[in-house]
Amino acid sequence: MNFETTLILVWISVLLFATTIIYSLWWSLFWDRSRGQRRCPKCWHHVQERFPFRCNECGYLTIFEGNLFRTRRRYGWATIAILALMTGTLWLRDQLSTRSWWSLFPDRMVIAMLPLADDGETFREIPLYLANCLMRGEMSDANRLRLLSQCVHGDSWATPGSYQWLNKFASIVEKIDLFPPNAPVSDATMDEIEQGLNALAPVIILDMPMKWNSVEPIFISVNVMDWWPAQSEVTLRVTAVNDIPVTASALERLTHEVWQRATAANANNTTFTINFDSLPVGTHNGEISIAWESNLPASTNAPLGSHAKGVVTKSVNIDVQPTKEILSPIANSELDALVKEAFEPGLIRWPEGNARHAFSYQPYKTSSSELDAIAFGMIVEAMENGVPRRRLNVWWRGGRGGSRTGFEIMLEDQIALDHAEKSDNWTLRIRGDEILARRVAGMYGNAPITQWWSGQVEIPMNVSDRTSDRTTGRSDRGRAWVLQGPSADVKPKSN
Repeated sequence: MNFETTLILVWISVLLFATTIIYSLWWSLFWDRSRGQRRCPKCWHHVQERFPFRCNECGYLTIFEGNLFRTRRRYGWATIAILALMTGTLWLRDQLSTRSWWSLFPDRMVIAMLPLADDGETFREIPLYLANCLMRGEMSDANRLRLLSQCVHGDSWATPGSYQWLNKFASIVEKIDLFPPNAPVSDATMDEIEQGLNALAPVIILDMPMKWNSVEPIFISVNVMDWWPAQSEVTLRVTAVNDIPVTASALERLTHEVWQRATAANANNTTFTINFDSLPVGTHNGEISIAWESNLPASTNAPLGSHAKGVVTKSVNIDVQPTKEILSPIANSELDALVKEAFEPGLIRWPEGNARHAFSYQPYKTSSSELDAIAFGMIVEAMENGVPRRRLNVWWRGGRGGSRTGFEIMLEDQIALDHAEKSDNWTLRIRGDEILARRVAGMYGNAPITQWWSGQVEIPMNVSDRTSDRTTGRSDRGRAWVLQGPSADVKPKSN
């Protein structure tokens, strides 16, 4: 007997119990009425004599005729029924003290009511309840697949890829393929789950400056939240930019850049950066369309592969202002020391993958409030005997805005970096750059930027080797996309 059959039998028992209690109360207090006949208030025998009214059965005497038309009350049975009702209510409350009251309903019914989760506090508990059921392994395979289908299609209030969908369905989808350690799972069920997740549209969030200057190119960070299986081969591409006056060359470049997921283990929240180039002065309101395509290769258990694609359109709002500020260069030993500390971790290296190298840096080293007006735009290079093997452009602002950074990879010799080691042959060179520093203005706060770090430092390069997959750690999830260029070489867009 499965869980839903047991639940249905419990419901039938509860309904029978409630019906019996209600009938008992009605029968005890309201059922036996006089219906216009004079009856003895003591033994309820019919009274035939006139005033004074005496019962021929028990001899009870009454002088008020109205007493003969009373409804018969069985207070003993009514007390028993009320006690039984209180006992049942206390038991139900005890059962629900550690579980949602939605557990009283069959899962199929709760799944059907999931689209109503936006309405009222009670219905808003449905996604959390279903997610907990998945975690505890209390949902059958059929209902799990039924729930996945509901999440993939969304509803009229929460279409796939929207913020509303994220709030309602994401917590469920993240656990749809989780099973208890010893729970038997059929290959057919896992194949259907993978195909359903492969067809799920991503949620794309754009992180862009609200205000920018008319000189420097605009960089937009694309945050991709997805639930594709690790086996899925996924690509993203900008297909259109509407009502934003990008140049023809920039549009040509954007629409031919194909972003490919480098590795996907546990990475469902990843970012990459796109370059709009500079825009003319004015307020620009438009849209950018990003097409996604996901292929799930055929496996031994699922001979038929799964292919899905779609387009996500996001709004873009940027106020481009004339560049009036003249940034003053600043460099001193104190700032140079902070920059050295920020890049002291050096190079991180993974054993495999298209994107297996990254610079580890700590922007919070320049988070002092005295540095609020200073922009840090830097060219960071891994040097082997004076020859650059990796070049990163990175920018952040001093003060509290330094927790967020912009970056782009300009050069990467992965073969050389695979053999890098901590020695006198390998150094890390950091140079200040005014053009990169200007990218900070308007992006990370309201305080005006008046200075840029113009120093240059060079330190021994530390190398840290990781043994796990690159996207296993939380801090590494933002580096899982690579730009698939027209040549055979892949240039990782990561930090």
